[in-house]
Amino acid sequence: MVYKKSELKGKEIKIEPNSIFSKENVNIGRQPEFDYLKTFQTILMVHWHVYEHYSLDCFYEINRFFHFSLGAGGFMFLMGIGMKYSRNHEPKNYISRGFGLLTIAQLLYILRESLPHLISWWATRKKFFLSNTMLVLQGDILTFAGFSFFLFALMKKIKLSDNCILIISIIMNVIAFSLFKIMKSPNNFLLSQILGYFILTDAEADFPLFSYFIYVAMGHWAGYYFLKVWNKDKFYNLILIFCLPFATIYYYIRSHLNITILPEYHSDAYYSLCACPDAIVICMNNLIALAIFHKINILLRGKTPQFIIHIAKNLNQYYFLSYLFIVPEYIFLVAKKGKEFPLKMKLPTLYAFMVFIFCWILININDKYIHFTITTLKYPKRNFVFALIWIATIIIVVYIYPKVEVYSSFWNNYLRDEDY
Repeated sequence: MVYKKSELKGKEIKIEPNSIFSKENVNIGRQPEFDYLKTFQTILMVHWHVYEHYSLDCFYEINRFFHFSLGAGGFMFLMGIGMKYSRNHEPKNYISRGFGLLTIAQLLYILRESLPHLISWWATRKKFFLSNTMLVLQGDILTFAGFSFFLFALMKKIKLSDNCILIISIIMNVIAFSLFKIMKSPNNFLLSQILGYFILTDAEADFPLFSYFIYVAMGHWAGYYFLKVWNKDKFYNLILIFCLPFATIYYYIRSHLNITILPEYHSDAYYSLCACPDAIVICMNNLIALAIFHKINILLRGKTPQFIIHIAKNLNQYYFLSYLFIVPEYIFLVAKKGKEFPLKMKLPTLYAFMVFIFCWILININDKYIHFTITTLKYPKRNFVFALIWIATIIIVVYIYPKVEVYSSFWNNYLRDEDY
């Protein structure tokens, strides 16, 4: 018989030597393999964002595959697990965090897309830039995360179980996929955009709530078991034995056979709809990655490098800053030298590492000397800054919307291929 400390202070519980799970929460505290995976995903994210804007070389498809397999869905899967490890489970905490994410998302869209395109339109008077200014309204992953916290707040308020939340997420996913097959997007752009935050339309919303919530729900459901794992070696060995062959066979079938009821493999619809079977296997991919990083952590004798912990703790900051280095520069290059210029960049991998290192330097400077984040501002400063962000969004929409003739989105390649 083995004795293990539980989450409850001063209490020890008995665990059978051959068991993997405890009845109590024993696997508490920081999980090194989570930090490793978040760091890997962050580096992968920066590389993908560079490649999708600047390069179509032989590494593009490699980056695309890893991004589809471990990227956005993996972030949300880990976010769901993180909800279980968080000490703040009250609905009001979820609402506050959700609104903070929505507001930070709007600030990112203003700085990343809207202002650079607006400046380029003023400089060139090309309608291409005018249309892209409306990307201030889009459903990127931060927006999805914000709505997810709102939905979780509602589910926690009515005290739904983890199993019930998971079942609802699967139903939502099926509904989203079915509606995409049978429903046409509204003709009105604003209505299509607002609807696109929840189901997939022809507007700019890569991460509809109904499609992507399955990742958060599956992570939240898995988090219950992660907390109770006391024999990690056996746990992760079982994951590798089961998930690795299953995922390999699935991807072979998915890439070689045309399954008519599912989106085309690695298409835009595949990425945005996240059909339930694809989502399940992507969660498996992330479990496999956690198992591998657990074994790496053992080889390093459990001594997680400090830079790994730092990157994992500041994931959102890396997302925000890296985009500010990648996208506005791309927009201004298009305005100055033409739409084809950025695709001829040499050494995009080197550029991606440079962006990543520059973000690392800025975040470290902020952590050591400045200590500034918008979401931790004290009231009433926080309310004032948040209000400015939303007011700026409204002003841009009111100013630009009547002037736009064609709206850009990932469906029309942001009008890059149009002489517009």
